[in-house]
Amino acid sequence: MSPDLVMDTCLLAGEIMLKNGGETYRSEETMTLIARAAGMDSVNSSATPTSIILSFRANGQDHTRMIRTPHRTIDLNKVTLANDVSRRFVSGQITLEQAYRMLCEIDRKKTIYPQWLQLVAAGVASGSFAMLTGGFWYELLPAALAALTVKISSDFFEQFLRVKFFFEFVSALLGGMLALLFVALFPELRISVLIIGAMLPLFPGIAITNSLRDLMAGDLVAGVSRGAEALLTALSVAAATAVTLWFTR
Repeated sequence: MSPDLVMDTCLLAGEIMLKNGGETYRSEETMTLIARAAGMDSVNSSATPTSIILSFRANGQDHTRMIRTPHRTIDLNKVTLANDVSRRFVSGQITLEQAYRMLCEIDRKKTIYPQWLQLVAAGVASGSFAMLTGGFWYELLPAALAALTVKISSDFFEQFLRVKFFFEFVSALLGGMLALLFVALFPELRISVLIIGAMLPLFPGIAITNSLRDLMAGDLVAGVSRGAEALLTALSVAAATAVTLWFTR
């Protein structure tokens, strides 16, 4: 098999997993299994949340390549599909060329959930969570609308602001200000309940989970970096909440 094609296939599989919410150890394991199944020797892979390095030996020559993954999102469907392709190749059900073409299709594929459905899910989940924390039924809709503001703002500002802290802070601040407006118009609403619901779309739940899993798997660099990323998100939400509550004094 062509070492270049093996390298391209391995890196593409690892990149798809890493930039769509997969754990770093899973990305490393997938690349290693594909390379070994392709007959490569001395396979070594290393992944962090922002980069992937792969090296192996083929025909007595060493091959090494590194790629960066600066932009990440959450699409666990792509992680599942890439994992399925790697398993099928390792088990001999498909060829390397077929695996590479399938991975290219997965990488180009749009998310299976349309934008409107993501917004509806964010609103319903946030409004319901606000009720679970002690909110009344009439606080469900304002909390959902505030959460929708946060979600839409986050998706919009992410295109223009490269620093994650800033666009998350601005999005959380807009959601908090809308919650404050609702309380000013309807005094029976409670600002604490609305803010809890509004900030739910920014809660770094998957980042915290992956950080702990990476740490338990021994990937200390990846675990600490993911944990720091989750902490930064939490700080941006906390700062926006503090600014919002300052206006209630």
